[in-house]
Amino acid sequence: MKKFKKIKLILLLILCVVSFSNCKKNNYLTDGGLHNVNTPLSTYDYLKGNQNHLFDTTILIIDHFNLKNDINSAGTFFAFTNYSVTLLMVSLHVNTLNALYDSLSVGFIKQYLFAAKNINLAEATLASVAVNNLAGNLASSAVKKIPGVYSVNLVNSNPNFNYFTLMYVKVNGVIDGSPNAPSDDLRDVSIACQTTGIITSTGTTLHVLNNLAPLNKL
Repeated sequence: MKKFKKIKLILLLILCVVSFSNCKKNNYLTDGGLHNVNTPLSTYDYLKGNQNHLFDTTILIIDHFNLKNDINSAGTFFAFTNYSVTLLMVSLHVNTLNALYDSLSVGFIKQYLFAAKNINLAEATLASVAVNNLAGNLASSAVKKIPGVYSVNLVNSNPNFNYFTLMYVKVNGVIDGSPNAPSDDLRDVSIACQTTGIITSTGTTLHVLNNLAPLNKL
């Protein structure tokens, strides 16, 4: 009986390792489930067709600024959800979409769009690296990754597994930690992605910022 329990524990541990390995390799968890990294949909249609309607307001903003083609042709897009838009509206003290539109410019969306396709978790480093977004000088940005630990509670052990989270960085002035940075340089804002690495049919690498992402008004 003891030998059987030991074998069962070993098999469970192997299963956990394999499962975690798959999740780490395919960093595109969304809506609580594991999805194929490639989608037959365009970037725009993928967001518009989300089964939980997480991007309905985001799509309305994209449509308002006529950026559908820009979204589909971007190399990388850090998309944001309706929840983040709501937080932005609260911070701007507006309660209608028309008032929100009047408070924003086309650069608001473009700061999260990039021409480069290789902005992903595999290429990210622990230090922030500047990347050029399509808003240009209106908003500086960078990308980095942060480490984390995932624990599995087993009967006789609690193994830990390491993973990384991709971060979009809104650079305020110069990148934090830069040599000879001004003493009054504002701290950068780092936003974690809840979903990474979706490849759309139009060739965009799609990431999704977490629901509490503090969006930058432009």
